[in-house]
Amino acid sequence: MNQRQRIAETQTFPLRNVPLRPRERERLLQIPGTVHLTNERGEMMLVPLRGQYQIHWAYSDIEAMRVLFPKMWTQIRKKVDRNEADHVQMDLVGVPNRDWFDPMLNDADFFKFAEWMEMIHPDLDPAKVPEFPDGVKMRRATDGDLDPFSKIWSDSYGELNDGERTFEAIVEEVTWAGALERDGKIVAFAMNGAVEGSEGEILAVCVAPDAWGNGYGRLVLAAAAYRHASQGAIRARIKVRPDIKQALKTCADLGFRFHRAGIEYRRPVDEEAIRQAREERRVVGVKARFGGWR
Repeated sequence: MNQRQRIAETQTFPLRNVPLRPRERERLLQIPGTVHLTNERGEMMLVPLRGQYQIHWAYSDIEAMRVLFPKMWTQIRKKVDRNEADHVQMDLVGVPNRDWFDPMLNDADFFKFAEWMEMIHPDLDPAKVPEFPDGVKMRRATDGDLDPFSKIWSDSYGELNDGERTFEAIVEEVTWAGALERDGKIVAFAMNGAVEGSEGEILAVCVAPDAWGNGYGRLVLAAAAYRHASQGAIRARIKVRPDIKQALKTCADLGFRFHRAGIEYRRPVDEEAIRQAREERRVVGVKARFGGWR
């Protein structure tokens, strides 16, 4: 009763970077290390999540955000520990006009990183067992596979990589992991998270770049979805980057459908790197204004 009452009494603000249900917001507030600032016109949360920091903010209107966002960020950034994360990330989901927010975010050194898309398979079939071609074998992963998994993870995402800390955090959440081998060498893998209710999360599906083009992504994704189905899940969820075009096609071919999309902004935790980036932007701005006068 007390829990329900506390959630019901939570003040809601219509302008948000990410829509949050009351229970989801409460869950974020309960994560150890979360920092929360609030007043009658808005709030900001710094949440340690999967090896990085995540920012959530909400305000009564755009004017409240213009006034409060810089002040709240100035306070909350003091809690950022560069030994605990590589970057601070902030998603924009369902924001009607990004141009309103970009100047404020850029002033705080948050810049667009990449888009993301969440895909959901709405109807998993526990009787649909994946088949693997000759010369390719899928097996359950072991602790000894973590190093090759980490390399494939890093290489396959390239500049879109979330960082080693994120990989380590994902490993801590894994309930099942499978390795795909060709001629005894790991060429792809998949990792699943827990099944909650009737939905399972697929944490990672990666293929080594030198093995792209062989349909291995489809094989490991099908294996991950089947694993969730065999545990009673009706739906499976996965987050992909549209910039990796093959990822979207693979998901769609296997029955995954668009659920929601967002844009991720990032800010490094290294203040010296931020200072250097500011100086580079200043120099570029000067050149743009004055041209090649020499």
